[in-house]
Amino acid sequence: MENTNPSFAFYCVAIYLVFISLLGIYFAKKVKNQEDYAIAGRSLPIYVLVGTLIATWMGAGTVMGGANSLGYQFGFGVAIAFSLASPIGQLVLTFISKKIRRQNAQTVPEVIEKVYGAEARFVSTLIILLAYLGVVAYQFLGVGTLLQSTLGISVETGTIIAFVVIIATSLFGGLYSVAYTDFISCIMIMIGLLIGVPFAIHNAGGLSAVIERLPEGHMGFGNLSFVQVLGFFLPTFVYLMGDQNMYQRFFAAKDEDTAMKGGLWWSGLTLFIGIIVSIAAITSRSLYPDIKPAQAFIYLAQNGMPLIIGGISVAAVAAFIVTTANSFLLSIGVSTSWDLYARYFDREANSQKMLKVSRICVLGLGVAAYILIKYFPNILALQMYAYTMYGAAISPALVAAVVCPDKVTKKGGLFSMIVGGIVTIMMEVLKKRGWHFAVTYPSVLPAVICSIAVLILLQKRDVK
Repeated sequence: MENTNPSFAFYCVAIYLVFISLLGIYFAKKVKNQEDYAIAGRSLPIYVLVGTLIATWMGAGTVMGGANSLGYQFGFGVAIAFSLASPIGQLVLTFISKKIRRQNAQTVPEVIEKVYGAEARFVSTLIILLAYLGVVAYQFLGVGTLLQSTLGISVETGTIIAFVVIIATSLFGGLYSVAYTDFISCIMIMIGLLIGVPFAIHNAGGLSAVIERLPEGHMGFGNLSFVQVLGFFLPTFVYLMGDQNMYQRFFAAKDEDTAMKGGLWWSGLTLFIGIIVSIAAITSRSLYPDIKPAQAFIYLAQNGMPLIIGGISVAAVAAFIVTTANSFLLSIGVSTSWDLYARYFDREANSQKMLKVSRICVLGLGVAAYILIKYFPNILALQMYAYTMYGAAISPALVAAVVCPDKVTKKGGLFSMIVGGIVTIMMEVLKKRGWHFAVTYPSVLPAVICSIAVLILLQKRDVK
C-alpha cells in the first residue's frame, strides 16, 4: 500500500506546528520571573516531567540520525546497540536523581561551581554552548529535511522555516511553555509510533517478509566492527550522564520522589521507543533500499502507512524535532544569561532583567546554531560531534561533583573539562586529515579516558 500524497502529511505537520506555537504563547502567561523561565518554578508533576524528558531527549537524532539512520544503513543490531545507550544512561541518572534535585540549581555550571570553583563554571558554560549549538543546529536541519520530504521545498528553505518556528516557540514561555508542549508532543510521538509502525509492517507482508528482503547480515551488525559499534554507543551514553537539559528537568520536578519516579518511566519508555524506531528503520530498508538513511522513517510514514496514520506519524517526527530544539535552545540561552552575564557582568541584575537577557540570548544563539549547519551538513555527524564534546568534557566532572564531591579537587575538575574538550577537537581534526588512529577509533574513547584519568590523578589524597 502506498500513500503518495505528501501534501496531507505536510498539513499534519503544519497544524502541529501552529498548535504548539499557540500553546506556547498560552503558557508564556505563567512566566513571571527568571526561575519560572528557567525551571518552571520547580513545579512539574510526574506526568509532565516524563513527557518533557522523553520529548527533549528524543529529537532529530532519533528519527533521522541515531537508530533510524544506523538501522537503515548498517543493521538492526547497530540500531539496538545505539538505542540501549539512552535507557542505561537514564537509569544511572535516575539513581542519582534525588541528589540532582537536592542541588537546588538552575544550570549544570552552577552545580560545577559549587565543587570546582568559578573558573570551572566559566569553562563548563563555554563547552556546553559549543556542544548544544550543534544539537540545536541538527534539529533545524531535521525540520528542513522533513519539510523537503513532505512539501518538496529545498532543505535550505525548510531549515529557515524551522528556524523561525523554533525561535518563536522557545523565546517567550521558557520551561513552562516547553515542558507542557513537550507533554502534548510526547503523546503525539507515542500515537504515531505505536499505530504507524505496526501498520507499515503489516502492509509490507509481515515481519518475516521484511526480514527476507533485507541484505545479508542486516539483522545483526552489518560490516561494522565492535569498536565502530562502540563508537556510536559511547558518545550517547557519556553525553547523557551530564546533559544539562535532563538535570534541569530534575531541578524542575516538584520534589525528589517525583524526580526518581519520572526517571524510571523515562528510561523504560525510551527503550521501547528506540526498539520501535529500529524496527521501522529495517522495514524502510526492506521496502525502499535506495533512499537516504535520514529519510527512512519519513518515507515509510508517507508511503507505507494509511493516509491518516502516515500523516500523524510524520507530525510525530516534527514533534520529536521541535521539542528537542526548543529545550536545547532554551537551555543554552538560560546558561548564557545565568552563568555568564549574571555571574561576570551584572551581579545585581534583578529577576525581570535576567528574564529579558535570557530571551535575547535565546534569539542570538538560535542564529549561531543556524550558521553552524553550514559546517556540518550531515545530521549523524553533527550528532556524534555534539555528544562527544559534551560527554567527554562535562559528564565525568559533573557526575563526580554530584556523587562524590568530597573526593575531587578544583584543579582536577577544571583540567578534566579542558582536556576532554581539547582531545575531542584534536580527534576531529585528525580524522578529517585521515590519520589512521583517529579514523579507526571513535573520538569519544580517548577523550573520555583522558578526562576521567585527569580526575583520578588529581583527586584528593587521604593524609595519614
